[in-house]
Amino acid sequence: MKIRKSLTSLLSLALLLTPFNLVFADGNMDTITMNNELKKSIEVNIDSSITGNEREVIADVMARLDEEDRENVIYVAEDGVIYSNKSELKETTEVYDLVENNIYESASGKELVGPGVPTNDFSASAVKDDTQISPAAEVPNPSGGSGPYRRVFSNNGYNWLSTYVTIPGAPYVKGNVSTDVPYVYLGGWGSNGNGIDAGLQYSTAFDNWSPTTLANGSMVPSNTRYRSNQDIYMKFYVTNPNECTLAVSGITTTGEQLTTTIVRSGVSGWDKSGIGMRVKRMTTIGQKPENMNTGSSIKNVRWHDITVGYYSGSNLIYSSWGSGQTGGYHSVPSNKVSVNYVSPGEETVSIQL
Repeated sequence: MKIRKSLTSLLSLALLLTPFNLVFADGNMDTITMNNELKKSIEVNIDSSITGNEREVIADVMARLDEEDRENVIYVAEDGVIYSNKSELKETTEVYDLVENNIYESASGKELVGPGVPTNDFSASAVKDDTQISPAAEVPNPSGGSGPYRRVFSNNGYNWLSTYVTIPGAPYVKGNVSTDVPYVYLGGWGSNGNGIDAGLQYSTAFDNWSPTTLANGSMVPSNTRYRSNQDIYMKFYVTNPNECTLAVSGITTTGEQLTTTIVRSGVSGWDKSGIGMRVKRMTTIGQKPENMNTGSSIKNVRWHDITVGYYSGSNLIYSSWGSGQTGGYHSVPSNKVSVNYVSPGEETVSIQL
């Protein structure tokens, strides 16, 4: 198993369930020291121009994140208000609301084609093939109408997922028409069936990738751009009740090694327990309208070193993604999606329209 960074810092674990600005009445100096050190480590990552309540909000959010994910943080509150620890990130981030099937629009009039139709609730049918998936798993119905995809999803009980994924560039990925947009992303379903997508969106015009999230009918992308043709580290996890987080680490188009984190609040059905929750990994071409003959493609997307987990109290329980963790998979349509399968935790996906 290969995990890129520490799963959680000691300080984060110690303070995970305590308010950021808690005053300790018992005078425990060790705890006070740890709290002060955490506060300092967060404050140094917040621009001085961010003050008042805005600073308090983003500091509280950052205290819930794994230490390595506090570099460049975007927080989307339940009411759609955007907070960030970097002024530039806040100024360049917009919320895109669903305006029609798989089309999202920002307040400034910009449009995005989403990754696909929101994920269906689970059916009661069971998967029988126990070589690649668990025989006792319920599965979501394969859906269509907004582009081709490869989906692999976990069994019940998981709310933490990390992976390396090789993201291709031209000529191995392209949207042949402006309404064909390749995506590589994580996410899953909460205990109430509420879905979230969180990963990377490709730009055919610039041959690069940007972090993005889709939850509660709105997309929130980051303006940070990552180079094509590299191994990206992505992590999806729950940081608070009804709060899900995406962290993306890799080399940007400016040559920096950078982590971008997007935190979405108000995503119901998600909590630390993992009970009734599932995670997924997706390779897709989002479309509007759906057309399986546009010539668009995304090839050689290699998923590997995949880890899944859940929390027991403040402790993360994790393992490599194996057959016992796998709930099922879909390739839609099967004649457009090809998979070089190595193991439940490693495969290379290509889609050619």
